[in-house]
Formats: sequence, C-alpha cells, structure tokens
Amino acid sequence: MENFRLNSRVASAEREYLIQTFNDPTQRRVRSSIFSDGLLLDTVEEEFGAGLPEPELLELVKTTHKERKEEIEHLLQRYGDAMQSSDADQITSLGLAMLYKRMYPEAEALFKRSVSQHPEAHESLNHLGLVFMAQGKPQEAVEPFDHCVNLQPKFADYHNNLGEAFLAVGSCKRAMIEFDEAINLNLYYGDAYFNKALTYVLNAIRREDFKLFSEHAGKTLEMLERAVIICPEYQDQTFGEGKTLFEQGDLEAAFHKLLYVREQRKERRNREFSDVYLRFLLSADRIDDRVLSRRIKQLKDAISKNPHFPDLHYELAVAYTLMGRFIHSKAIQEYQEALKINPQFERAKKSLKLAENEFRGFDALVKVITKG
Repeated sequence: MENFRLNSRVASAEREYLIQTFNDPTQRRVRSSIFSDGLLLDTVEEEFGAGLPEPELLELVKTTHKERKEEIEHLLQRYGDAMQSSDADQITSLGLAMLYKRMYPEAEALFKRSVSQHPEAHESLNHLGLVFMAQGKPQEAVEPFDHCVNLQPKFADYHNNLGEAFLAVGSCKRAMIEFDEAINLNLYYGDAYFNKALTYVLNAIRREDFKLFSEHAGKTLEMLERAVIICPEYQDQTFGEGKTLFEQGDLEAAFHKLLYVREQRKERRNREFSDVYLRFLLSADRIDDRVLSRRIKQLKDAISKNPHFPDLHYELAVAYTLMGRFIHSKAIQEYQEALKINPQFERAKKSLKLAENEFRGFDALVKVITKG
C-alpha cells in the first residue's frame, strides 16, 4: 500500500503551526497531527477499511489534511477578531478552545485581554493561571490563582490550583495551606489529597518546613491511600513504582514518578471530559458528523475504562444530543432542496414547517445543556 504524506504550515503573529497528515497502512488509519516549536499539540485519526483503493485512500488523506488546516486557519482568524473585540463571551469561548488545543500563546493573550477588561472575572483569571501552568510558568500563575481565591474563597478548585502553583515554585508550606483548604471545602477531593502527598515528599527533600518533614513518613502514604480510594484511576504501574521508591527512601525519584502520575491524569481528564472545543464549534456553526462521531467514540472508549464516572456519561449524552441537532439540521436542508426543485411539493412543505418548529425547540435544548 502506498504511503501518502502531506505537510502544511500556518502562521500567526505568535508562532507557526505545522500540520502533518499521513496514512498508517499497518493500523489502517489516517493520522493528522499539529506541531508547533517541535512539540506535538494534537492528533486525530480516521480509520479506513482493508483493501481501500489507493485513489480513495489518497482522497481521504487530502480531505483529512484540508479539514485540519482549515481548522487552524479558522481558529487564528477568530483569534485576530477576538483580540479586537470587547465581547467577553467570545474572548472566553475562543480562549478555552485554544487552551484545549494547546495553542497556549494565543490563549494567554485572550485571557489577559479578558482580565484587562473585566478584572473581577474569576473564571478568566483561573483560565489564565491554567495557561501559565501549562506553559511551565508557575510563578506567573500564582497571582491570578491568588486573585481567584480572594474573589471566590469557597471554590475548592481555586485553592487546589493555587496550591499546585505554590508547589511548582517550591513553596511547600503555602501549598499545604491551600490543599488543606480545598479539602475543608470538599472532603472527597482526591486530587487535593494526592497533591498533599506530593507536598510532603517535596518538603522532605527540601526541608522547608520542620513540622511537615517530621510527619512526612506516615502522612505521605496516608494521603496517597485517601487519593486512590476517591480516585482509583491514580493507581497504575507508575503510581506503584513511585510508592515503592518512597518506601525505599529515594525521595527524588518518588516525587518525579508521582508527579508524572498526576500530570498523566490531567491529560486523560482533559481528553475525556472536556467538551469545550465542541461548544466552540457549535457557537461557530462548524460542527459536523465526523467531529461528533470522533467525540462519541472517544467517550465510549473512556466509559469502557471508567463505567462509574457520571461526568463521562453526561458528556456522551451531550455529544449524542449535538449529533441529533446536526442530523435534524441536515434533514431541513434536504426538505429545502426538494422545494427548490419542486416548489409545489406539498408533503415537503408540510414536513419542512414541522421540522423547523421542532428544530427551534431542539436548538434551545442544545444551547441550555451546552452552556458553559
């Protein structure tokens, strides 16, 4: 089977993006990936059947590549418009889409613009902090996260995020205060317990706080145990290796293993739970059946691994609802085409009117359930 490979480059004011699409004959998939600064940002795959003729395979590669290129071009066009806009919803929606797509410089610029226009918008401040953390700039994340905590002191997530920023800059005592507060607000906050374990280990390495050091041996294992009881998905092979290294006294290696476990969990949750990009596509009227089918498949795969996660079932229901809306809109287009050919087609007239009435209710439902 012939190997086909296409490359395109799209540039913004901030950086250049490489779109690379090729077919993998061994797994019968077309893979389309986006890179920037040598880093892989995103990959989507399209399956193809055995024995697909080469002309059709080439067309599939071309179509997939064209869609990905247009996707990035559309995002960058919207970015240019948003940077000139004062529409907070538009700026935030696009910023979240770009955060989800790992287009961090553009997301950072958008959330900074949002915060400059609305200094008390704690959601935008939190998103800005997350962008800083994603870019490895925790010192810069402390300020927006701290502002979030001051604006909304009862939000456990904000305390946990601030704690993670403090932990990343090596301030174990300050980090522990925030994780404790997150747990006070939500006793079943597994991520905060895991972060407490990380904090005990890092403090034992750096000896910043004597009290934390004196109790780290027992408390670290206790926090890890609580974390996996609430979030059993933490407990993979790397987790076991990190726990063993801690028990053997190799604190540096244990810390890095456990930190890797936390970051991998974040990556999985980002892929499994985030429907931010679907909401953006919906608002931009760019949803299609391929995007939705891919999303539904991802969620079904995630549910097969985590059948007791209500969030996953909810997101799958949302995706099915969006698919229903998409199919309904296509039915309306076909009724309209029938009437263009034969304006006197009475059954088509009646069906179109009923479908349009039904679609208005469907559209209202979708807007409510996908409202961020």
